[in-house]
Amino acid sequence: MGRFIAALVGVVAGFVLAHVVNQSPEGRAFFSRVWATISSFAEGFRQSYRG
Repeated sequence: MGRFIAALVGVVAGFVLAHVVNQSPEGRAFFSRVWATISSFAEGFRQSYRG
């Protein structure tokens, strides 16, 4: 049960930290780059699956 609580606290802390970072223009730019990388990877995966 202790590990579950620790994991839950870590997830909540991660969301709070991401929210705080996203408030600044630099944070928005960072998350924009991360999203672009994820989208590019997903598109490559889709193309390789179809082809």
